[in-house]
Amino acid sequence: MMIDRDGNRTAKLIVSFVFAIILTALVKANFGYLTFLDSIGITEIQKSPSPFWEHFYSGITFLFSPSLDIFWMLVVAFFLWGFHYRIPALWGLATLAGADIIGFLVKNIVQRPRPELHLAADDGYSYPSGHTLGAFIVLAVLWIVVVPLIQKKATRIIVKILIVVVMFLLMVSRVYLNAHYPTDTIGAVVIGYTWLLLAENLYPIVAPKIANWPLLNKSKY
Repeated sequence: MMIDRDGNRTAKLIVSFVFAIILTALVKANFGYLTFLDSIGITEIQKSPSPFWEHFYSGITFLFSPSLDIFWMLVVAFFLWGFHYRIPALWGLATLAGADIIGFLVKNIVQRPRPELHLAADDGYSYPSGHTLGAFIVLAVLWIVVVPLIQKKATRIIVKILIVVVMFLLMVSRVYLNAHYPTDTIGAVVIGYTWLLLAENLYPIVAPKIANWPLLNKSKY
């Protein structure tokens, strides 16, 4: 099975969930020390503005916009389906859909305003970062499902490093472009990680039950 049962995962889920709740509550309460840390983070990230970095980070943020996150996941699911990993393909799509729903609900519960001088295109509430949340799930599915299928160990290591770098650059880009506070991106990763752990726990329970469905009876899982 591609995602096996793991007793440690439940412990990680509990810790991550508690941290997500605490961070979200502090953001909702507009906790002063958190605001102070955000201001330090924004100052550090934006201290050397230049046209190059603006174009670079704009490109990064475009490639991982919520609509393109769906596109990338569909591409991943298409290839997984073609190689008979149909259940993992559906799991990836469902995990992204669940993350988007959770992100929408949290945004409307917290209702944190965007930073000043944000672009008009960045509408809606600020916490958590939708770009970061969606990208985290897409990249996590690549890490969990696709990377293990790569035969060469060196290639797997390179891909994992690229995934981490891209995730970091996206988080920085959202702050650099005044779209989010640093805690918006950190919160998105924590919420995404919590949901991912839950989705991983559900996989070994659900996968065997749907493996006999007509479209999935030849699926590897």
